[in-house]
Amino acid sequence: MQVLAQDADLGQNSEILYVIEPPSEKFWVNASSGEIYTKQPLMLNNSDLEIYQFIVFVFDGGSSPLYSNATVTVRLEPYNYHPPMFLTLKPLIALPYDLAVGTEVVQITAIDQDVHNNSGGIEYVLNGGNASDFFLIHADNGKLMLKQSIAASVNSFFTLVVMAKDQGFPSLSSQIEMSFEVTDINQFSPSFREPYVTFSTPEDLSVGSVIGKIQAEDRDYGSNGAIMYGITQENLYLPFSIGETSGLLTLIRELDFEKEGVYYLQIKAMDGGWVSKTGMVNVTVVVTDVNDNPPVFSSSEYIISLPENSDIGSNVFDIKATDADSGVNAQIVYSLIAGHVDKFLIDSRSGTITTLVVFDYEQEQNFDLTIKATNIGGLTLFSLSYFVIQISDVNEFKPIFSKKELNFSVFKNVPAGTVIGKITATDDDQGPEGQVFYLMFGQKKYMGFEINKISGEIFTTRSLRSQGNSHTDFKVLAKNPGVITGTNVDETLVRVTVIDINEAPVFTSVLYVANMSEDSPIGTSVITVSALDEDSILDWNRFFFNIENGNTNSSFAVNPSSGVVSIISLLDRELWSHYNLTLTATDNGSPPATGTTNVIINVNDVNDNAPKLTFNEAHVKENQPQGTVVARLNASDSDLVPNQGPFTYLLVNPSTDSAFSLTSDGVLVTTRTFDREQISLYQVLVAVMDSGIPQQSSTEIIYKCQRSLFYSKETTC
Repeated sequence: MQVLAQDADLGQNSEILYVIEPPSEKFWVNASSGEIYTKQPLMLNNSDLEIYQFIVFVFDGGSSPLYSNATVTVRLEPYNYHPPMFLTLKPLIALPYDLAVGTEVVQITAIDQDVHNNSGGIEYVLNGGNASDFFLIHADNGKLMLKQSIAASVNSFFTLVVMAKDQGFPSLSSQIEMSFEVTDINQFSPSFREPYVTFSTPEDLSVGSVIGKIQAEDRDYGSNGAIMYGITQENLYLPFSIGETSGLLTLIRELDFEKEGVYYLQIKAMDGGWVSKTGMVNVTVVVTDVNDNPPVFSSSEYIISLPENSDIGSNVFDIKATDADSGVNAQIVYSLIAGHVDKFLIDSRSGTITTLVVFDYEQEQNFDLTIKATNIGGLTLFSLSYFVIQISDVNEFKPIFSKKELNFSVFKNVPAGTVIGKITATDDDQGPEGQVFYLMFGQKKYMGFEINKISGEIFTTRSLRSQGNSHTDFKVLAKNPGVITGTNVDETLVRVTVIDINEAPVFTSVLYVANMSEDSPIGTSVITVSALDEDSILDWNRFFFNIENGNTNSSFAVNPSSGVVSIISLLDRELWSHYNLTLTATDNGSPPATGTTNVIINVNDVNDNAPKLTFNEAHVKENQPQGTVVARLNASDSDLVPNQGPFTYLLVNPSTDSAFSLTSDGVLVTTRTFDREQISLYQVLVAVMDSGIPQQSSTEIIYKCQRSLFYSKETTC
């Protein structure tokens, strides 16, 4: 590309300089010639075109340069790499001699791999051959039309060259040469000698192999008699193809007799006439079996149980294998190839396994075999299976007790669940048949005992206190698993002696609680405790009571026989508000046994304490006005509510000229103005009363000290 400018001046004033301003990243201009060049390769980015614009300024060479400018637009278009390509046409097109002028002979189509505008608008033109006078072609769609009659050219051959040209830059083109035959009338259809054809092929035929040849005949001549073969549309999924001109039926996918043994298809034969005629034949392909599948066991491993002492020849198992093949290829022979083959036999045809020896569970329990299943086809195939025979125990022996009578003893005070002993029976059988279970039976079963059916441990089910110095007899049965038959059991007699012991008395309550007033007199009964002793021996169930612990200040005593707890010294709640006595009941057994209980005695308050002032000295400055508050009195009381406050305060023996007054709630105020130089200390007698019933009170002297208006903190009265 080049931009050009002219200047009407002469000399230096007419010299021209070209500049791109502002500078472009993509283009540069030759300053003297105005030729424009690219700085880098330019690429299209997924669009039909790309546009660049920039401004070129031109300056003259005068002392005061003059200039002009022009906007340059560069449109980037894709490069045309590929020429059009023709779609495949028939190598020879037959035209009947009586074909009407203007008839469309064939649609010629070309495609272009280029994108964007390079592939658009392919143009078709005739470009040679000896038939150009007979045909014309539409430039835009490629339809070839008959231009003049060909009736005088029967059995003649023509050629025609068609060119397809795209609209790209640079423009590219390609050509195709077409052949035509002018034929007579197409009178006959292709025909087959037989309406049905059958082929046979083994299932292991290699892909690409020819299965057979299909052949049809057509009595026409030339293209009208030329035959092409094809498989009908509905049979295209089958694993066959046919040669279009050869008629050879070829295998295109592997066969499998076990999936499909016969295929049915239709093959058509078409002649090459302008209006093609067709013949059909039905083809059957029979697939024959080959030995391509090994026998298959239903399991790779079998585990079978066989009772011990089974007779020789006893049936162990009927093993079966299957073969997907057919006929002789599916016949199976069984054999033992490893393991304990000396102890078992297998029928080679049926697969039945039988014993050769008698087995004893107590000697050996597990045996194994490896079984081979072989088919007898031309190509011998086989499979293996692992077989485990587990000998099961037969109950040959019954349980046996070592002793027919067993003696145990137990103290009567043991808790429920206590094990008192264990019995054992033995069985010479092994495994489950040698397992022993224990059962109690007889009238004594419900006398407080039971047996663990597996371990044989005998244990108590309840308290035995009522059975002191007694005997309990019961029988225990030893049996194997399953139903008792009478021959698989043994029994023994169990005698249990319950030993009496001296048991401690038991209080009727684990805790007693009593409430007593602190002013209760000596001798007052507080509470009565009681206990029981279940010993059957008379001397053992006699007992006496005693206070063992917690009797602070020896305030209480208990009657050893009756259990009456009474006061033996005065109570004072302010010293001891409650007592936690530990009482015992000790019997006369040998050795003596003792039971204990606790007695909680709560001491209730009475109004037996007078309130006391919390302070008895106050200060007031001299010259203070009448009504000055001197102090707010407070009191304390050792009693409990309601025997405490609110407290009531009053002056004791107040005179009419008293210097102070006192409110009932304890506010002490002046009734005059004081002069310390005259009197520096007053004594005030105050009474304080509580709210209890009966009401308690006390009196105290309060010292009132006057201080000068100007006194130091160390000043005292």
